[in-house]
Amino acid sequence: MKDFSKRTGILVHFRAFEGVEQLNSTKRTVLFRIAQAALANVAQHSGAKLVTITIKKLSDVVCMKIHDDGKSFEAERVFSSKLNEHLGLIGMRERAEMVGGSFSVESKTGLGTTIFAEIPSHDNRRQQHQWVNKRRSLFIK
Repeated sequence: MKDFSKRTGILVHFRAFEGVEQLNSTKRTVLFRIAQAALANVAQHSGAKLVTITIKKLSDVVCMKIHDDGKSFEAERVFSSKLNEHLGLIGMRERAEMVGGSFSVESKTGLGTTIFAEIPSHDNRRQQHQWVNKRRSLFIK
């Protein structure tokens, strides 16, 4: 994030719960890659001056919120588009779902964009297995 701020001039505030390092490496990597892709989108598209990344543990989930003060976009249109130009957002959603989590985006004129990613804090191999089987079925059809 320091390199990102140096390179782009966009200020980043980061706050994480104590113990985030104790998540398994797959989940830490998912959070890192989602944040990395979000920052790339901010730098490329938003015109933001400030990004805030917050990671909290709530009950049995870890929640990451990434908010920028840049320009907004039509999130619903992006996810329903058949064009490949929005692979960053789709990739973020798929990463969260890969570990049994969820992903959403809110973007409003004058308020910037907020990305929400939630992943289970405990290992849930059954849920991960179901996700893999669901993804495989898409290719079998």
